[in-house]
Formats: sequence, C-alpha cells, structure tokens
Amino acid sequence: MGLFGNPKSPAGGTEAAGFEFGERKEMSGPLPVVDNLVETVQWLENARNTVARGGASCCLVVCAPNPIDGIAMELTVGEIANRFAHSLRSYDAIFRHGREKLLVALPHVKPSDAPAVLQRLNAIVARLPFKMPNQSVDISVTVSLGGVMMDSNPAQELINRADKAMDAARISGNHTCMWTADLH
Repeated sequence: MGLFGNPKSPAGGTEAAGFEFGERKEMSGPLPVVDNLVETVQWLENARNTVARGGASCCLVVCAPNPIDGIAMELTVGEIANRFAHSLRSYDAIFRHGREKLLVALPHVKPSDAPAVLQRLNAIVARLPFKMPNQSVDISVTVSLGGVMMDSNPAQELINRADKAMDAARISGNHTCMWTADLH
C-alpha cells in the first residue's frame, strides 16, 4: 500500500500511447520529476479527460516553499521534489512548474481525503531539516500547498485554482488549502 492508499481498478482505456493514469507500475527508483512543459501539459490534459469521462478522481496540487532569506528557491524546490519522488505512489506524477513551484498529480484521491493528503505532503517536507550546499546549519523548510480536484475545466484553469488555494494557505498560516468556489 502506498503512502496515500491503494488505487482503484483503472477505469476505461488511456488517452494516448504511454499515458498511464493511476496504474501501479514497477519502478527501480524514485518517481521522475518532469521539467518539460509539453510533457506536463500532455499528461495533465490526458488526466483531465480521464476524470471528465467519470469513474476516476485526481487531486492536483501546487506546492511552493515559503521564502527563506539567503537560500536559493531552486535548490529548495529541487529537494522538495526529491522527497516527493521518494515518497509518493508509483502512479503519482511530479512536475516542475516554473523555478519556484511544483505540480503534483495524485490519481484516485477522493475529495473527502484531499485535505488530509495535503497535510501528509506537508509532513514529507517538514519532517526533516534540509541540508543545503554551502550552509553551515541545516534549515527547516515550510511549504504552502494548494489543491484542486480535477474536473472538465481546462488544465490551466485547474492550475490557477490550485495556485489561488496555495496563496490562501500561505496567508492563513495553515500552509494547506483546497480550492473552493469562494476563493475567486
């Protein structure tokens, strides 16, 4: 059983050759962190189409470290991506989103479970201090996480909603927030 539970049986076929949505796979190492925008958009659109057809759910999360004076955000984001890559299920997906954010796609997460999943993602980052190059002390990193349940809206709209939730999480000090319609 993965960190976030067991997957349901795959619903329907895949959208494109090589696209696997929520299918457990054997891996010989950590999840890959995709930093190619075309691959990111293709995966997200295929996932959105799968969810829109029904029978599947997916939580899309935007994650960004809270700023730390004197620390390069790219290094921090890289370490967060590494921790997620070693902790998530084999069918989850991690994408770089610019220099200072990550997108994490979590198939088979139910809306009722999503807030707890965001808390677990937060714990993956917060549980151990970061060892950063050229730093004499280890640093504690906090992140803000915004989540949205995928639906038939365009992928960019879903990302924007998760971004708004992340901003709300940062402002509230809770560090996690799921998007709701009142966050416009």
